[in-house]
Amino acid sequence: MTFLMAVVMIGVLVFAHELGHFLAAKANGILVLEFAVGMGPILFTRQFGETRYSLRLLPIGGFARMAGEDQDDDNNLIPDSRRYDKKPIYARALVSIAGPLTNFLVAILIFAVVFMFVGVPSSEPLIGVVAPDWPAAAAGLLAGDRIVSISGVAVGSWQDIQAEITARPDQVLDLVLERAGEQVSLQVAPRTDTESGRPQIGIGPSIDRFSFLGSISMGLQETVWFTKQIVELLVNMVTGKIPAEGAGPIGMIVMVGQVAATGFINLLTFAAIISIQLGLFNLLPIPALDGSRLVFFAIEAVRGKPIDPEKENFVHFLGFVLLMAFMVLITFKDLQRLDIF
Repeated sequence: MTFLMAVVMIGVLVFAHELGHFLAAKANGILVLEFAVGMGPILFTRQFGETRYSLRLLPIGGFARMAGEDQDDDNNLIPDSRRYDKKPIYARALVSIAGPLTNFLVAILIFAVVFMFVGVPSSEPLIGVVAPDWPAAAAGLLAGDRIVSISGVAVGSWQDIQAEITARPDQVLDLVLERAGEQVSLQVAPRTDTESGRPQIGIGPSIDRFSFLGSISMGLQETVWFTKQIVELLVNMVTGKIPAEGAGPIGMIVMVGQVAATGFINLLTFAAIISIQLGLFNLLPIPALDGSRLVFFAIEAVRGKPIDPEKENFVHFLGFVLLMAFMVLITFKDLQRLDIF
C-alpha cells in the first residue's frame, strides 16, 4: 500500500509537470509526438489525434516529446510552424519553464484545499475541543470557551496557553474564561501526556477555515515560504554548512509510508512540498533539466544564433546519464540506511 501511494503521488506530480510542458507546447502551435508518464519500457500506449500517450514502467520521470526537439530525421517532414526548434526563443523558454511553474501551481492548490476544507489551528485563545477523560473535561471547560488568563497571567494566543501550562506542570491552574459574554473561573490540574512527556489539560484550539480566495492567498504564501526554506537548505548544502543528504525512490517510498501513518492531511502537505522540490530541481542549470535549457536559450539570445543542436543534445544526453548514475547512487545509499546492504 505504501508503494502504491508513493507511485501515485510521484506519478501525479510528474504528470502535472509534463502537462505544463504539453499545454505550453500546444499553446505555441508545437506538435507533441508523445506525452509519457514514467520512463523505460511502455506499459500502455494509445494514439489520440496527433499525439501518442503512454504510461511507462519506471515512475521516476516523464516527457513530452516535441517535433524538432531532438533533431530526428522524421521531423524534417513536419512544417517549420509545428517544430520546436523553429520557434522563437521566448516560445521555447515558455515551454521549458511551464513544467516547473505547474509544480508550484500544484503546491498552491494543495495548500489551498487544506486551508479551505480542513482548516488550520487558530492562534486565538479559543477552545475548539475538550478531550474526554482529561482534567479540562472534569473541571467543566467547554468548546467555545475563550481563555482570558491562567494563574493571573493574561493570555492572548494559543501559544500563550501552551507556554503557561508547560511552565506549571505541578500546579493547579486558576483559569479565567469568557463564556457567553460572562467571565467564569475554574481550577484545573495538568496531567503529563505519556507520548509527548508534556503537561496538558486536554484541550485543543479552534479551527480556522478560509474562503476560496483566502485559501488561494494562503496557499501562495505557504508555497513561497517552503520554497525559501528549500532554497536556503540547498545553499547550505552546497556551501558545506550542513551535510548533503537526499533520498532516492526507495527513500521516498519509506517517507511516504511514515507521513501517511500520521494522517491524510499530512500526506497532502508532504505532496505539496515534494511538488515544490520537483519544480526547484528542474530549474537547476543541470544538463537534461529545464534549467539548463533556459541557460542555452540565454546563450543563444546573446550570440544571436543557436548553439549547434548536436552539441546541445550531447550535453543534455551526458547530463541525463549523470543524473541516472546519481539516482543509482542515492538508491544504494537508501538501501544502506535501511540495512539492506
